[in-house]
Amino acid sequence: MQVTALQQRAAFAGAFRPSRVAPVVARRAPLVCRAAAEVEEVGVSAVGSQEAVAHLRYQRGSVHKVRRVLDVIRGRSYEEAVAMLEYMPYKACEPLLVCLTSAGANGKNGKGVPLSKQFIAEAYADQGPVLKRFRPRAQGRGFKILKPTFHLTIKTAPRAE
Repeated sequence: MQVTALQQRAAFAGAFRPSRVAPVVARRAPLVCRAAAEVEEVGVSAVGSQEAVAHLRYQRGSVHKVRRVLDVIRGRSYEEAVAMLEYMPYKACEPLLVCLTSAGANGKNGKGVPLSKQFIAEAYADQGPVLKRFRPRAQGRGFKILKPTFHLTIKTAPRAE
């Protein structure tokens, strides 16, 4: 009697079973916040629709030095933050001021929120690509110079009264 390869495989597969089998998980309806569901039903846009955003990308400078200044102005009113950035002695304040004025203008012109009512809801900086350059050094060596960049995002929103 000749045993086929298919019969051998079936006999072998029955002898060994995997030690762990993933349990069957029933699919549930997605969890939705009741308040969010009511907002969708009424047709009102979600919370944060009055937020204005401004991005500044590929800006030269260290992200650590920018975050130091962002921590100071985060959560403050627009006018107070602009005044602080104008008089802080850091070079990182210049691009921050440009991005903040753009976010304020976006909120004023796009969302209809006056500058006096706006505050900084979110402000964060992310690391961008690093430019790598080499300088000639003694005995034919090359010395690597890293020139970092960062991406900046500022969101302003109307102050809840």
